[in-house]
Amino acid sequence: MSAPCTEPPEPAAVRHEMVGTIVETVRRTDGWWLYRCPEILPVNARYWRGHFESERAAIADFVEKTRIPRITPSRLQMLKRHGHHSVVNGTEMVLHLDPLTGATVLTSFELVTD
Repeated sequence: MSAPCTEPPEPAAVRHEMVGTIVETVRRTDGWWLYRCPEILPVNARYWRGHFESERAAIADFVEKTRIPRITPSRLQMLKRHGHHSVVNGTEMVLHLDPLTGATVLTSFELVTD
């Protein structure tokens, strides 16, 4: 198994600022697009992610991974029963596994219908 790629596969990475996070995108020589967040913690989020058919698809993946979780009322009840729910400064929050970093975070959420 090869080590994770932390250096750009090509020197021409393009930097974007999205939701307060720096996101770099790059097009590989084989045509696939990759992205990474070079300044984010934990450091595993700094690795290149991809293979996307376009830069737009790479950015869409980042946006999807960083949006607040959408949970149903029944899921919220389950989270409350298991102690994964809290109120911080008047805002309801849940424990959530961040798909970008793999870290467990306490985050606000959007309640959606079943």
